[in-house]
This record gives sequence, C-alpha cells and structure tokens, in this order.
Amino acid sequence: MGAEIKHFTLEQKDDNTYGWPWNEVIRKYLKTGYESENKQCELTIRDKKYQILRRDSITVFYDEKGDTLFDVTNDRLEKEYKSAISDVEENPENDGPVSPMGKAIEAIERGAFEAATSRGEKNMKDDDLVPMGTASLADIAKGLPAPTEEEIKRAEEENAKPLKQRAKEKLEKELNDAKDKNFADPVIKHLLKRCEEDDGLSSDVLQPHKTWQKCFAYIYEQARKQRDGNCAAVLDDVVYEWAEDYFHKDDKAEEDKKAKEAAEREKKQKADQQKRLDGMKKRAEKKAKAVEKDKAAQEAPKPEAKAEKPKKEPEKKETPKKRSNELEGQMDLFSMMGL
Repeated sequence: MGAEIKHFTLEQKDDNTYGWPWNEVIRKYLKTGYESENKQCELTIRDKKYQILRRDSITVFYDEKGDTLFDVTNDRLEKEYKSAISDVEENPENDGPVSPMGKAIEAIERGAFEAATSRGEKNMKDDDLVPMGTASLADIAKGLPAPTEEEIKRAEEENAKPLKQRAKEKLEKELNDAKDKNFADPVIKHLLKRCEEDDGLSSDVLQPHKTWQKCFAYIYEQARKQRDGNCAAVLDDVVYEWAEDYFHKDDKAEEDKKAKEAAEREKKQKADQQKRLDGMKKRAEKKAKAVEKDKAAQEAPKPEAKAEKPKKEPEKKETPKKRSNELEGQMDLFSMMGL
C-alpha cells in the first residue's frame, strides 16, 4: 500500500505546512514553472526528478516514477506567489531577496509562520503564559530553576542574530572541535558555503541534536554500504551530498530514543555496580565478624580442669560360711537315701 497523499489548501490547518523536502519543490516550481503556459513541467532537486501537472483547481506533484506525492490548490499557490511579489514591490528598499526564488522562499516561510502562530493562539490559555525570568509550574515541579537575567540576555542576543550567522558559528565551532580535521575541513567548509545559499540547511544545522560527530558517523555508514571488499571509492561531491542529507534527515525521535536507551543503560550499570559493592561489603562484614569471633574465642580464659576423685574400691562382701555340721549332715542324708 502506497504512502498517504497529502493535500494542501488555502485554508489554514494544523498540518497545512509543506515540510522538507517538498518546500524546496514548491520554491523551485514557483521560480521556474508557475508562470509558464505549459501545464506540465519537470524539476530536478538534489538529483531527484519531480513532475508537476497543473489542473483546473489543483496542481499535482509526482515523483519520477509517476507516483503522486502531494497536491496544492491553485488558489493557495496564487496567494503565495502574489504575496511574495507584492511584499517586494511595497518595500523596494528592504534587505529581503528580490529574485523569484527569494520571493517564493519568503512566501512559503510566511505561510508556515502564520500556520504556526495561528495554531499557537488557538491552543494557548492564560495559564500557559509565563512572565520572562520565571519558571512555569511544571518546570518548578521538575526542579528546574528560573533563568537568570544574564541567561535571558544571552539568549536574546543569540536569537537576534541572523539565521545564517548562527549556523556559521555552530559549524565553525564544530570544525574547531573536530578530531579528524583533514576530513572535517573540506566537508564543513562545503556546508558553510551551502548555508549561505540555503536558509533551510541553516535551520537544519541549528537543530540541537545535530553534530559533526554524528554527521561523520552517517557519512562513514553510507560509504561502508558501497564498499567493495575493504575498499570504498567515493567522489567528493557524493560525500558533500551525504553531509547535507544528514542535516536534512528528520531523526529527532530516533535520537531521543537513543538518548533514553543510553540513560537507561547507564542507570542499570550503576545499579548493578552498587549491587556488587553492597554484596562485597556484606561479605567483608561477615568475614570480619567471623575473624573477631575466632579471636575472642582464642583469647578467652580456659576453665580449670576439676581434680578427679579417687574411685572407691567396691567393698567385698563376705560370704557367710556354712556350718560344717549342717552340710555334712545333709550330704549324709542324701547318701542314705541312695541319691
């Protein structure tokens, strides 16, 4: 069964944002194919081909095999395109991009921002509002302290920096901390160049769980899949593409799961170690008690042996002597009787 086809309309809904990589497809279509009289066009983005067909009410986007990916209502595309153009015309002196690509990017980002803020306003309650510099009730319950004035000021200064500048600073720090600079240097410099060209990549680089070390592991794993024996020959451009793919990859849930499993393993290891220590302690205490008991038994005074009483010799009972006359008379009597 194929993947569910996504439908994007003019109406604002909670799930009505394109997301990556479809936002790039929309951007390029608005730049190159929206004004064309031809209802069909083909785009290539990151070596992947997409086919677009504009119908009466919707525009459908297909992959290179012809399978439907998603569709967008024409009134939504028209609004995004006109909105970008009108903003540039009304503010010709602004610092925003004036190219068709820049207009498309601004329109899509504005739509995503409006959807997010609209969703946030609907779900927000008065109880959810927390004054700056204080912690919410949930945070207090978890034991999290309120941010200090210095922390708030630092966060405000950081957030005030342009997106590309923050991405640039993060990548430069990653390069400085990298262990294998011979490999990290060309790849991170490529990413720095691409961040200057692509706000989407800059945003992905700034995700807290994305690091160069994990990017290196991702590249290594991709190269390992293509090895022939113990050798893997990969072009530089392919490595650069893998690096971008890593930062674009939506792996936050996967990383959260790994972090949770690692925390559980560490907790179990600590519990096992404590159990072993407790067992060793009990055995040591038991052995110490046995040694102390033996020592006490050896040091205790021995009771004096009681002198044995001399055994009394049994008294000899004298056998009463028979009178000779009686005995002899009896014998004579028997003899007389012939016995």
